[in-house]
Amino acid sequence: MKVLLFLIYGDQRVYHLELTYSILSAWQYLKDDPAGIRIVLASDEANQRPDLPVEPLLLSPRMMGDWSMQGTYHHAIKLHVLRHALQQYDVPTAFIDSDTVFKAHPKRLFERFGPGQALMHACEGPLENSAEWPEWEALIQNCGARVAGRPVTSRTTMHNAGVYGLMPEHGPLMETAVSILQDLRKHGSVFTAEQLAGSMALGEVLEISECRDLIEHYWHGPRAYFHYQMGQMFPHVRVSGGIADVNMSLPSLRRHIPSKPAHQIAARLKRLWRRAPSEYEFAYRAYLGACSTRVSDPELANVWALTALNMLTWGMSDRQPSSRIIQKDFVLFAASTLRDQGWMEPGLQKRWEAYWSTRA
Repeated sequence: MKVLLFLIYGDQRVYHLELTYSILSAWQYLKDDPAGIRIVLASDEANQRPDLPVEPLLLSPRMMGDWSMQGTYHHAIKLHVLRHALQQYDVPTAFIDSDTVFKAHPKRLFERFGPGQALMHACEGPLENSAEWPEWEALIQNCGARVAGRPVTSRTTMHNAGVYGLMPEHGPLMETAVSILQDLRKHGSVFTAEQLAGSMALGEVLEISECRDLIEHYWHGPRAYFHYQMGQMFPHVRVSGGIADVNMSLPSLRRHIPSKPAHQIAARLKRLWRRAPSEYEFAYRAYLGACSTRVSDPELANVWALTALNMLTWGMSDRQPSSRIIQKDFVLFAASTLRDQGWMEPGLQKRWEAYWSTRA
């Protein structure tokens, strides 16, 4: 027997949508070829999902509190849950984050780890290549380049922890990872501390393989649009129940929102007129999409508005128009008119406000 392990906590619907799609994407393969694999869902009582093809692994409030460092760092729960499941089932176990999609049969995951070999989603390279390097650099200085008695430097390798695959005998390494994590959190609050702790603990004694070809982990990029599509597929999840049929047809997730031809033309002309980079065209097309759907489909309009903001914030080169020009082009989202957009989610409005403040 083998265990495919998922975890859910908190009360956000979006996490349940992700969980539903991920488990069903695995079930599409397992329903015809179980391959000795059980799907186990670790959760507190409030988050159990009897509508899904899972076996429950109940976590007590005390477990959740202790394992999340009393609610200060919820990602730490993963390390404890994996250790707990390995003790509980004593079989090869693959932990899967909920924001994932199976691209191949889950049995192929279990071919990637065994004695002397662990599995994580993907190697992200040395810490100095991370987008969080300034935070890591400060943490390394604060801890004197050692955590839990181990060296940590700019060249320390980190793996993405969207997947963990371990044998039962590897369970104690999760205790090592917890010790490293606790020390990391004493010296900084880098979001991906759990990833580094797991990478260091496993990498000390095991070879780490990866599985990005088997699992898509969409923690960035099209995530907002994926969530929108999942909401359309599973309208009753955490609203009035769950899914009606685990054998339902599962549509593929589209990565890009269909754009009207008129918006594509207008965005192209705007880019040429402003002599702006292609990313500006994409952001403006998203803005037009938000404007055109804000009455008929506010949820989709928020996805468009988030897409535009992400492109302006992270996707743009240095060669971009001034703040005055951008606010003129994105007039409904400008600092002076932003609060008039009642359809826009408050959190997204705050992010737009923060963007304008940095561009002042």
